[in-house]
Amino acid sequence: MAMFGTSWRVGRIAGIEVRIDSSWAVIALLITYSMYQRSSILYPELSGGGAVALGILATVLFFGSVLVHELAHALVSQARGIRVQDITLFLFGGATRARVESRGPGDEFLIALVGPLTSGILAALFGIIAGLGGDSLSRPLAGTLGYLAWTNLLLAVFNLVPGFPLDGGRLLRSAIWKATGSLSRATRIASVAGQSVGWLLVAGGVAFLLAGDLAGGIWFAFIGWFLVQAARSSYDELQLRDMLRGVEAEEVMAGDLVRIPPDLSLQDAVDDYFMRYDHGAFPVEEQGRTIGLLTLRGVRRVPREQWPTRRVRDHMVPLGDQVVVAPEARMDGVLGKLQDGEAGRVLVVEDGEVVGIITTSDLTRWLRRWQALEGRAR
Repeated sequence: MAMFGTSWRVGRIAGIEVRIDSSWAVIALLITYSMYQRSSILYPELSGGGAVALGILATVLFFGSVLVHELAHALVSQARGIRVQDITLFLFGGATRARVESRGPGDEFLIALVGPLTSGILAALFGIIAGLGGDSLSRPLAGTLGYLAWTNLLLAVFNLVPGFPLDGGRLLRSAIWKATGSLSRATRIASVAGQSVGWLLVAGGVAFLLAGDLAGGIWFAFIGWFLVQAARSSYDELQLRDMLRGVEAEEVMAGDLVRIPPDLSLQDAVDDYFMRYDHGAFPVEEQGRTIGLLTLRGVRRVPREQWPTRRVRDHMVPLGDQVVVAPEARMDGVLGKLQDGEAGRVLVVEDGEVVGIITTSDLTRWLRRWQALEGRAR
């Protein structure tokens, strides 16, 4: 998942994939520069190189704190039997992708609460180290650790603000969900709260700008705008799931698939199939049976000069490695598989044969047709 652009995989922790969004680089540079300036002003005994090193260390520890916060969410999710897809660090912090709403309000409450609690514990630890290590740590290092203690405390308090998708908004949603028994109503209320908090932050940013604080104003306005958009998109996704609950996979899938022979060269596959048809993947058929899927992503991994000599069968993805659903599968469940799968597609299989493919583009086209028909019916 990329919040603003591409994201890069940096490794796995406890089996959970950790990614960095491209937007993270912006805030990492800004925090490093601001910490360098802070160190230079507060600790004149530091050399220029020392101030830079302290700024880099503070940035690493800050994002390490954000990662630990998200890992707390992820590990508790796993302990509750909820699959975690990944953790992504991005411009405003971090996000853990897990289908928490697939369980009950009690699980969501626990998973949401553990994040701010973890940040509070980190704040205490940094504070204790800064206080007790005064004799053994240098003044700049102890001061920076103390500053990180306040930063983690602020992170804990901010995340408790009752606006979705902040942890506080998830706590609010779980409480309303428990009281009303309706996830949809709870999400709507928590989303409105999240948008309200976002607009208040935007207003605060404008006030800072009018007061002459350019950096503070832009920062508050950006965070507020992000919260508004995130709250809206969270509710929109839930509405989409509700709408798709009565729709079957065969109604959305792209059928009448163009199939490709396994012994074709990759060059011919590109020229005769990928360049002629608007598809990112083709089922590979041998003797009337589907044996795999050739994807454009897979072809791109092969150097172009090798395309004439490489065969489709050597670079196709076996059918067993694909995300597969039945034609009668409900689309609200298929949507989750589509979002969780790295390939970005789901194969519709009946009696062992691929009868259709569903991608996000297929879903978007179906939604447009549905909206056009709904508008015409009215």
